[in-house]
Amino acid sequence: MTVEIGRKKATIQNAVFEFSYQLVMISFGFIIPRLFLTYYGPTIHGLTSSITNVMSYVLLLNAGLNTASIQALYDPLNKKDIRRLNEILNAIRQYYIQTGMAFTASVVLLALILPYFIPEVPVNIVFWLMLVMGMQSTLTSFLISKHTVLLQADQKLYVATLFNIVALVLRGVIQILLIRRASSVILVQAIPTIAILVVMLLQNHYVKRHYKGLDKQVKGDKRALSKRWSAFLHQIAGLVVNNTDILILTIVTGDMVLVSIYAVYQLVFSHLYSLMKTVFAQGSVASFGSLMLTQDREALKSNYELYEFLYFSVVTVIYSVTSIMILPFVRLYTAGANDVSYSNPTIALLFVAIGIANNLRVPGDTLINAGGYFKETQWRAMLEAAINLLVSLMLIQRMGIYGLLVGTMASFGYRTIDIILFSNRQILKQTARKTFYRAAKVILIVLLNVSVFTLLFPLNIVTWLDWILSSIYTGIFSVATAAVFSLIFEKKSYHLLTYSLKQMLKLKAS
Repeated sequence: MTVEIGRKKATIQNAVFEFSYQLVMISFGFIIPRLFLTYYGPTIHGLTSSITNVMSYVLLLNAGLNTASIQALYDPLNKKDIRRLNEILNAIRQYYIQTGMAFTASVVLLALILPYFIPEVPVNIVFWLMLVMGMQSTLTSFLISKHTVLLQADQKLYVATLFNIVALVLRGVIQILLIRRASSVILVQAIPTIAILVVMLLQNHYVKRHYKGLDKQVKGDKRALSKRWSAFLHQIAGLVVNNTDILILTIVTGDMVLVSIYAVYQLVFSHLYSLMKTVFAQGSVASFGSLMLTQDREALKSNYELYEFLYFSVVTVIYSVTSIMILPFVRLYTAGANDVSYSNPTIALLFVAIGIANNLRVPGDTLINAGGYFKETQWRAMLEAAINLLVSLMLIQRMGIYGLLVGTMASFGYRTIDIILFSNRQILKQTARKTFYRAAKVILIVLLNVSVFTLLFPLNIVTWLDWILSSIYTGIFSVATAAVFSLIFEKKSYHLLTYSLKQMLKLKAS
C-alpha cells in the first residue's frame, strides 16, 4: 500500500512540474518565434525552423538510448541494487560521451553543407546559426542526459523539470531582451546553449547529494542497453512521421516563406502535443513500468482504465478549443507579417485531424514504452514511416503542402489504430472495443463543439483580449459537453475518476 501511495504521489509531482514547465515553454515558445517573425522577417524565421528540423535528424545518433536507459534502470532502482545501478549508469555515460562526439562532428559538417541549400540567406548566417543551435544537443548529451534518465527512471522527473524551468526562464528573458535590442540573430540563438550549463550545475549538485553510492570506477555493462536498437528503430520512425514535412519543403521547394507558414501551425500543435504527452505520459511511463514489474495484471488494468479515460477527456476539451480558436490565433499572431498570408482553413483542419490522431495513441504508447515492447512493435513503426514518406512524396507535386499533411494523416491513422490494438490485446490481454468507443466519442464531441461555435454562435475576434475571452468561453462549454457525455455514456468511469482525483489531491496536500 505504501509503495502504491508513493507511486501515485510521484506521478502527481511529475505531472504538476511537467505542466508548469510546459506552460513556461509554451509561453516563450509563442513569444520568441513571434518576435523572430516581426524583427527578423519570415525568411530568418523559416531558416531557424529548418535548422531545428535538421537537428532532429542529427539526434538519430542518440536514438533509442534515452528510452532503453530508463527501462534498464527500473529494476536496480526498485531493488536498491547499487552495484547493478552503477554498471548500467556508467554504460549509459559512455554511450552519451560517444554520441556527444558524433553530434559535434555532424553539426560542424552540416554547418558547412547547409548554406548551399539555402541561397537566399548569407552563407555566414546559415553557418553560424547551424553551429550554435546544433551545439545545444552536443552539450546536452555530454553534460546532462545521464542524470536526466536516472531521475526519470527513479520517478523524480519533477526534479529535472524544475531545473529545466529555471534555465528556460533565464534563457527566455535574455533572448527577448536581445531581440528587442535588435541584436544579432546568432547571439540570440546562442543563449540556449549557455543555459544548458545552468541545468548541469543544478543536476550535478542534486545527484551528488541524493545518490551517495554512485561510483564512476565500476565497469559499465552495455549489455543492459540491448533494447536500445529496437527503440532506435522506433525513434527513426517517429522522426520520419513528425519531421519530414519541413525537410521536404526545404529540399524540394527551398521556399523559406512556405516553411514559415507551416512552422506557425506546427508551433501550435507541437506545443499542444508536448504539453499533453509530458504531463500525462512522460511521468507515467516510470509508474506503469514499476507496476508491470509487480506482475499484478488487475492493478495494471484498473490504473490504465482510469488513465485512458482521463487522457481522452482532456484531449476532447483541448482539441475542441484548438479547432475553434486556431484560425483567429494565426491571424493575430502573424498580424505584423503583412506580405504573407498565414491564415488557411484547410491547413488548420488537417493539423487538427493529425493532432487528434496523434494524441489518441498516447495511452497505448505509454504502456509500450513502460514495458519495453520495442522489438515486438518495431516493424509496425517502420511501416508507419514508410506510409508517411510514400504518400507525402506522391502527393506533394499535385497538392503541395496539403499533400504532405495528408501523408502524415494517413500514417498517423494507421499507427494509432495499431497501437490501440497492440496495447489492449498484447499487454492488457483484453479487447480494444472500449478504447475505440472512447476515441469515437472524442471525435464526435469535438465536431459538436466546433459546430456550435461556427454555425450557431460564430465568434467575432479582433483583438487578443477577444481571443482570450473566447478561449475561456469555448473551454468552459467544452468541459461541460465532455462531462455530460461522460455522465451519460461512462458514468462508472466518471465517478471513479472524480473519486481518484480527490484522493490524489489529499496525497498532494499530505
